[in-house]
Amino acid sequence: MVSPAAVTESDLSCPLQARCPGCPLGDRPYAQGLAQKGGGLAAALGPYRELGPELQPARAATGTQAYRLRAKLVSRGRALGLFERGSHRVVDVTGCRVLSAELTRASVALRRLLPLPIYGADLRQTSEGVLVTLLTEDPNARAVLEAAAAGLVERGDALSVALGVRRAGDVRLLVSEPELLLGPSEARHALSSTAPYGYAAHGGFVQAHPGQASYVYAEIARGLGARLTMEQPRVLELFAGNGSLALSLARAGARVTAVEAYAPAIRLAERAAREQQLEVRAVAADATRFAQQLARDSFDAIVVNPPRRGLDVDLRRALGRAAPRALAYVSCSPHSLARDAWHLATLGLSLHSAEPLDMIPWSDAIEVLAWFQPTLPLAPRVLLEEEECVAIDKAPHDQPAESLARVRGRPGWERAVPLDGWEAGVSGVCWFAKQAGAGFVADERELTALARGNLRKQGTIARPGAGGGARYKKQAEAGRHSLVGVRSRETVARGIVNDFGRIRHPVLGEASRGDAASNEFLQHRHGLDRAFLHVAWSRLRLPSGKIVEARAELAPDLQRCLDSLTSDQPAL
Repeated sequence: MVSPAAVTESDLSCPLQARCPGCPLGDRPYAQGLAQKGGGLAAALGPYRELGPELQPARAATGTQAYRLRAKLVSRGRALGLFERGSHRVVDVTGCRVLSAELTRASVALRRLLPLPIYGADLRQTSEGVLVTLLTEDPNARAVLEAAAAGLVERGDALSVALGVRRAGDVRLLVSEPELLLGPSEARHALSSTAPYGYAAHGGFVQAHPGQASYVYAEIARGLGARLTMEQPRVLELFAGNGSLALSLARAGARVTAVEAYAPAIRLAERAAREQQLEVRAVAADATRFAQQLARDSFDAIVVNPPRRGLDVDLRRALGRAAPRALAYVSCSPHSLARDAWHLATLGLSLHSAEPLDMIPWSDAIEVLAWFQPTLPLAPRVLLEEEECVAIDKAPHDQPAESLARVRGRPGWERAVPLDGWEAGVSGVCWFAKQAGAGFVADERELTALARGNLRKQGTIARPGAGGGARYKKQAEAGRHSLVGVRSRETVARGIVNDFGRIRHPVLGEASRGDAASNEFLQHRHGLDRAFLHVAWSRLRLPSGKIVEARAELAPDLQRCLDSLTSDQPAL
């Protein structure tokens, strides 16, 4: 089912469809692609069966051609476009059907000046004209590019032109803050004739579709009004960018604190608010560090709009402690949203509803507006219960004390004591005695781990002066790394982590003994935000001598990372 929003074009009919990667859903009717996006959100949330939010139908975009407000294009010779599917050949996208008329005009003008010593260009539409950023790896190309900038501005094809320089070998398209060559450094931009204006700068973020962005902003204002029922609610927006949403919420009557790490962008938000007499406090700060200082009930509502990797662990914890009456989460990755929602549910913020939106028609990207509300923390999932003990499926980010508190929150388990001490970052089977007493013996456990690099099929890792260490058996290869089953009698992960670190095959995602570069890559591309450690099977000897065992399926966040590595497709 899709939303009843008008769909003005039934298909894209682009002659470059087979080669250009920009519109992977352009080879099918629009309604079919929209339904696929709605199904993508349901599929991402499906493995987290405790969540159970109300899923709204996918909202169609009104206008699916000539809508894009920003284009990041690559250049080779006289071509300006995108890399062809599966290669580094540039497909020239002259006449691209999804670029706005203003961006099309600017791109045609730039194409006439090629070849230039550039590897690409960033084009950003504003209400006053197009901001063009020329991207080069040649620090000596300034004079040539200044001449090109003069041509673009003098003919009215660009409002202003800036220069971005990156070091050779860097794979990112836009790396550092651009340097202005000619024209104003920023320009006013409003999503509609009734919206407040913000200021756009070269290289700054903007939602691709103005109509869909306007809907999201209006829906957040409406949702906050329905949930808070007060005048001038205190609203915190994290990842505020240039403040477009913050300005919109202030126009609707909220007292907004807007936090953004990129200082030039948030200064523009402050300027726009001051000029329009809107109540916005602009703060240049890292979202996590700012949120960690919040006291409970500091804000009535919090809005987050993170990048594709989602919210980091410390920020999720900070949101749980802040306990807002409403949390709106604008996500550009259903998988990071689902992972974050799972953790937030254990912190007392449950996912109430989620609405997929087609922010980038014909792409496979899915934007989601999700609402969270305060509730009791998610109860632990029980794997096995005996008269004397219980095994739960430990939530990945629970500290031992948090797991204990959640177990003791269940009727009849108020005096439970831990028999395992699995650290935060470890998921899976975790044992508790229902009351203190001797005689429980930790028998064998098997952990599933992902170790960096290619390990032998099996082995035992010797510990200096302490006999045998972890025994492992390789189960599969995943993205040139080794998925292993690790047998041990330990009830904490530290020894196992140290074992693999000592042989230079660290557990991926683990911070203390892990490989920082590999961990960062797996987090940004494959969504791994913790140690890849899961207690798959565990056996316990009771005081009576009886042996019990419990098993836990691989946690869904780890399974998603594994699937992504195996298919070499990004998880987020």
